[in-house]
Amino acid sequence: MQPVSIAIDASGVEFKHYQSGVFSATDCGMSQNHAVTVVGYGTTEDGTKYWLLKNQWGESWGENGYMKILRDAGDPIGVCGLARYACYPTGGNYDLEQWSFLITSPC
Repeated sequence: MQPVSIAIDASGVEFKHYQSGVFSATDCGMSQNHAVTVVGYGTTEDGTKYWLLKNQWGESWGENGYMKILRDAGDPIGVCGLARYACYPTGGNYDLEQWSFLITSPC
């Protein structure tokens, strides 16, 4: 598995104050207002499946900057809309001269 960037609704109080465990929000919407990176997945000892997300809010948020969020939640768009928009790198043979604007433009 490779890292995947996703858009998620992070406006809910539960998301903002997540500390540990598998997150299965009751207060998130679908506004896709925050980007995080899916870096893995797993299953808890009791059989709960989760995605492992890396957030950019620092190590004081969540589990040292990470969140376990419910996987296979029964909704095709996932908890907080996590499955709506995903982006991942693909390999390719690109001519860098054609993409020079990406290298020189300010971020």
